[in-house]
Amino acid sequence: MKNFTLQILIVLFFASFIQSQTFSGDNDYSFKRLLKSKPSIELSYGVSDVNFSGTGYDFAPTGLIELNLGFTSSKVSGFRKDIINYKNRFLFLSFNSEENSLKKNNSGINSNLWKFGFGNKSGYGVSLGKSAAILPYSSHTFNWSNFKYDKQTANSSAVIDENYYSQLDNMAGVFRFGSSFEAGINLQITKGFSIQPKYETADIFPRHLAGKQLMSTVIEYAGFGLLETFTKAVMKNSPVAGTFVNFILLNAYEYGFYRQKRSDVLAVCHFAPLRYETFKLGMTFVF
Repeated sequence: MKNFTLQILIVLFFASFIQSQTFSGDNDYSFKRLLKSKPSIELSYGVSDVNFSGTGYDFAPTGLIELNLGFTSSKVSGFRKDIINYKNRFLFLSFNSEENSLKKNNSGINSNLWKFGFGNKSGYGVSLGKSAAILPYSSHTFNWSNFKYDKQTANSSAVIDENYYSQLDNMAGVFRFGSSFEAGINLQITKGFSIQPKYETADIFPRHLAGKQLMSTVIEYAGFGLLETFTKAVMKNSPVAGTFVNFILLNAYEYGFYRQKRSDVLAVCHFAPLRYETFKLGMTFVF
């Protein structure tokens, strides 16, 4: 319990510090802006592919149900009056299970995952009038997950021996630390309501090494901040096109960073993660 509490404190402190140093200008993370934000509720459903890097486990696809509670702000940016700076800070709870999947009778290991944590979304978009807008964004979370699975029967196609499930047993039944990134487009249909097609990559680490996690996070956010400086320069010259350049480059960077985490070469930063890759559709109500 002490280690779990320490993990939370370390992640909260350094996430706040790194973000405050990396982002500036329109990306205001101040408490003042939080007070001016509006409460929001987001409901999402998704379909996930599950894999465990460096292992031969075959998982059945799972379905995701997720609830986000947070504060959302949309304000005119300094680039142009029709360019909107969008931000959402949130807490979330999700349940991922093959029982939620639209596909039934899938082969592979059945599993389920409870996950909770906190995160933020941010991006620039284009206003389409008084109420409609297209708001591409990138999102990051820090989270804790409880993974469980069902062992396959002896007559299954899997090769079953006493050590076959040892790596999964090491993951299952306890809360594990993880992180995720998400790319999405917030399609604001009317004031207070929007839908979001989105893609998420979420990693769960068998063991959490605070020092190496910090190093990895610093590298990730530093690169993100440098790239964002470049995309802001693009937006100064071409505000509308720049919003989509910002979306594409930042999320391409994050996708590449997470793909590298999966490789055995960079598993030195973390042990090879259990990974959920999810296509989601969400709807958000802003009050």
